[in-house]
Amino acid sequence: MSVRMTVAAHRPITDFVFGVSLFNADGVCCYGTNTLIEGATAGELSGDGEVRFAIDRLDLVEGTYKLDVAVHRQNGTPYDYHRLLYTFRVKSTLKEAGIFRPPHRWSFSGGIRITGL
Repeated sequence: MSVRMTVAAHRPITDFVFGVSLFNADGVCCYGTNTLIEGATAGELSGDGEVRFAIDRLDLVEGTYKLDVAVHRQNGTPYDYHRLLYTFRVKSTLKEAGIFRPPHRWSFSGGIRITGL
């Protein structure tokens, strides 16, 4: 999954954080992070730019999800905050329960015979 934010600063700023959060249809936060949480130090934002946030493996079970994207000050004061404005759907042939599908494997021993896994 890739999230792209096009940003524009009308004047240079040095106090900024970019953030992304994923929520399920019930409003439960599945994942959220931002550049400050991950240890980045803001330099300067001036003029136009583009922010890309990529998730290599989404690992969500089938369902409807919502996305938050934000740019705010380090103290949380928003410059622009799109709260639950973007919806996406995950489809699957598996009818699992929960929110996410962690990487996993099954193993069997003894007299157990299973095929198809």
